[in-house]
Amino acid sequence: MNATLKLALAARLETAPTQTEGVDSAEKSWLIVSQYRSDRVVYFTDDPDLNVPADADWCYVSPYVGALPEGMTLRNCWSWRYRGMVFIDERKAPAPDPAKALLDLNKEALRRLLREKIDALRKPVLPSTQLGVGLRAAKLAEARAVLAGAADPIMLKLLPTAAAVRKATLAEMAQRIVASHERTEELLVGTETLREEISVAIEEATTQTALTEIRTRLMDELAPETTAADAIKPDHTTPQRMNAAPKPEQLAQEQLRLRVQLRLKINDLRRAHVSEYLLDDVVLRHKGRIAEAVVRAGGALPPGMDGTPLISHAAVRGQTLVDAARDVLTEMSEAAAALLETEQMKDAMLSRIAAATTFPDIEAASRVIDRLAFKPPAAAREP
Repeated sequence: MNATLKLALAARLETAPTQTEGVDSAEKSWLIVSQYRSDRVVYFTDDPDLNVPADADWCYVSPYVGALPEGMTLRNCWSWRYRGMVFIDERKAPAPDPAKALLDLNKEALRRLLREKIDALRKPVLPSTQLGVGLRAAKLAEARAVLAGAADPIMLKLLPTAAAVRKATLAEMAQRIVASHERTEELLVGTETLREEISVAIEEATTQTALTEIRTRLMDELAPETTAADAIKPDHTTPQRMNAAPKPEQLAQEQLRLRVQLRLKINDLRRAHVSEYLLDDVVLRHKGRIAEAVVRAGGALPPGMDGTPLISHAAVRGQTLVDAARDVLTEMSEAAAALLETEQMKDAMLSRIAAATTFPDIEAASRVIDRLAFKPPAAAREP
């Protein structure tokens, strides 16, 4: 510290008032002298004419308006730092009570254990994917509308697919979704009530004995149970229900479900002929045109034709150009055959779905869709 300033501050220290002497206004102005490297306060004054020597390059003088920290005086201001217009008290804090510290530590451990136990109880009913909560709510709304007989088939977005992939009717799927929602809600309400009760018990515990009792309860009572997936149980399998005529809204809903089931089945049959690369069908058609020209020319690339796609195809597979041409034409022929056959399946099943008027008709159509299979052309089959 600069010697001149040291003497000046020492002289002021002998005569300057403490904070409690004359400092009673939150609007009072001060000059705070602190070390610029450590922000330690070395002096403060309300004298606006404080003269700091020009060579006092170790300190920084800051203006401050307001009440000084309680307990800070010129004799102990070294225990504060002044940083960013804020005083930081670095006086040694009183030693904590060991018993209270241990109690607080165990309380925090029980809070963590409680969270883990509650999460484990709730995990089986949580959505398995992101944004699943919103999708569950949408499915539930559709399910309730179906069960209430107020569902417009055009507005059903999620329920038909869910029913189709599980080979269930819309009514069955709706009942399953509503039942699942009720079980989930019952579990959430029960676990939240339990969590609130134990959480308050932890906060109010004043002895290690009380915490030990809470821990025993957590370990013994909150054991997560895994539940098996609910099987879909059809609600119209009795002779009376099967022979009953479906209501118009039921028929429309079941026909929608069958159309979704059919779409999924046809797409599955065609998937073997669909490339994973975008616009690959366009590339294949272009290769096909080149391949046809090569076959017509006896295996040679016609003059003036860019045969790069077919040449690349042959090079990758170690084929001659004519073999590559035949390979491409065979692939196109198989894809066309699959498309035509599955299109005929689709048209036939759409007609059958439209003609279904009873539950047996619906069940029979669902079974036929499930058994649909593509038979490759005889030329493509193994001998």
